[in-house]
Amino acid sequence: MTVSSDLRTMKEPGTGTDSSKVPAGLDAKVEARLRGMSLEDKVGQVFMFGFPGKDPENARPLIEDLRAGGIIYFARNTGPVGEVAALSATLQEIALRSGPGIPLFISADQEGGIVCRLTEGFPVMPGHMALAAAGGPGLVEKVAEAIGTGLRAAGINMNLAPVLDVNDNPDNPVIGIRSFGSSPERVAELGAAYARGLRESGVIPVGKHFPGHGNTSVDSHLNLPVLPHSWDRLERVELFPFRRVISGGLECIMSAHVLFEALDPDRPATLSPKVLVGLLREKIGFSGLIMTDCLEMDAISEYYSGTVRGAVEAFKAGADVLLISHTFEMQKEAYMALCSAVRSGEVPQSRLDESVSRILKLKYLFSIPNPLEPEAFPLNNWDEYRNLSAQAHRDSITVVKDERGVVPLKPGARILLVTPDGAQRLQMEDPARPGTTAGTPLGNALRSKGFVVRERTYSTCEIPGAVDEHYMIVVTEGATRNPAQAAFVGRVRGLSLQSPAPGTVSGSRGQAISVILVAAREPYDISLFPEVGTYICTYGSRPESMEALSQILAGKCVARGKLPVELE
Repeated sequence: MTVSSDLRTMKEPGTGTDSSKVPAGLDAKVEARLRGMSLEDKVGQVFMFGFPGKDPENARPLIEDLRAGGIIYFARNTGPVGEVAALSATLQEIALRSGPGIPLFISADQEGGIVCRLTEGFPVMPGHMALAAAGGPGLVEKVAEAIGTGLRAAGINMNLAPVLDVNDNPDNPVIGIRSFGSSPERVAELGAAYARGLRESGVIPVGKHFPGHGNTSVDSHLNLPVLPHSWDRLERVELFPFRRVISGGLECIMSAHVLFEALDPDRPATLSPKVLVGLLREKIGFSGLIMTDCLEMDAISEYYSGTVRGAVEAFKAGADVLLISHTFEMQKEAYMALCSAVRSGEVPQSRLDESVSRILKLKYLFSIPNPLEPEAFPLNNWDEYRNLSAQAHRDSITVVKDERGVVPLKPGARILLVTPDGAQRLQMEDPARPGTTAGTPLGNALRSKGFVVRERTYSTCEIPGAVDEHYMIVVTEGATRNPAQAAFVGRVRGLSLQSPAPGTVSGSRGQAISVILVAAREPYDISLFPEVGTYICTYGSRPESMEALSQILAGKCVARGKLPVELE
């Protein structure tokens, strides 16, 4: 009997992992299953692999030959929900008919906002910081449950979220608006709500990035971040959300490729037994799955023996699931390297059994593969979630300053809209799809509200020059970290400082043109233009955020968002 057929008799999908619903005799079932698995079967279970494209044949060698226990999707693998569901079903069928016959974890980064893999046919929800601006744990839980429903409809049973990093560093290039904010207590409260929502939908939540990536100024995709914080600081800030969410029940945690000098001065968290076992397992008491961030990231591949050896070292350090997202050669070599390490005794067989037991147990508890069948929730019936997405985006818009009472704008007003020449994307984001930059969606949304909009990019904006509008809206996307954007904002600031009316620039006929600065990423961009009279934060540049902003500017609704971070 396969694991999956056992699973379907154990638990109703969507009921999470409440201990009262854990089936009797689960440990015995897992032990019996382990006894029937070869070493190669067991090693395969601890790997989660990515593959190119949408053809399931590209993933077949990973599942049949390397006996993968998990697959991760990126935008390259996804499309409309029904299409992804068909891909997921095929991959699960391959898994059930090959190797040990154990169904797959199928995961994705569906945080909301700028980090979403599933965007076609299902409404994209706001990201973490936008949700923190929009409301409390009730809203966050509801949004996370909606996200989980969409994932399960696509055959995805694990979400690599919530982000539990405390973003209190304005220079952070990789977390930023992916965090719930700068308050450890608030991050803990909303992170726990997000995990509950996913669990209620039947999707496994994964808290990340332990012990905390929020105060770094280096992206671990590109380099090795090093944090010199004291143990006291780590306890008060970085570790606080993880402790709180773990205490409420959390099934899986992803490690950070960050070196914490106070915890282990020699190895980043992903490769450190002191962090994964000494701190996370023994001191904090976490008993769930520990997953690595992708081992192809430069913080591991360029600094510590490379991806292949890094996989073995991460497993020895205490990781249960090893994530390698892109390169087949590295995936195969890492699988073979771990097999060899177990055969040689470098990795004890008992250590391997320990991780595989955790993996099997979680697959039992969530009835993996656990897809949401189309007849249970028609794939085109997303109106409730579209409305939820629209309302949450509207509630997130934060008018930080409006000293001259500019908002809402005058009906039918002329607007000069200036946007960056190219969207700034994090390494975590997929390549831009049509309609994901800030300018055109906002311009079109404003036109639909009756405004006359002239659009320019920073490099084509003719200021000072023939400007004859009532308002000038300058959109930034992480300008504090982008010299070109900072230079343009500085230019506008210089014109404003010369203008007789604060927060304005002079038009072609000497009239005062009100300047509105819109931070479409992190809220910190006001530091470049502290005198601006009107400052608005959207926490994202997707069309959903721009439509919400246009409704605020047009007076269709009132801005309710509150800043989730502190601004100097």
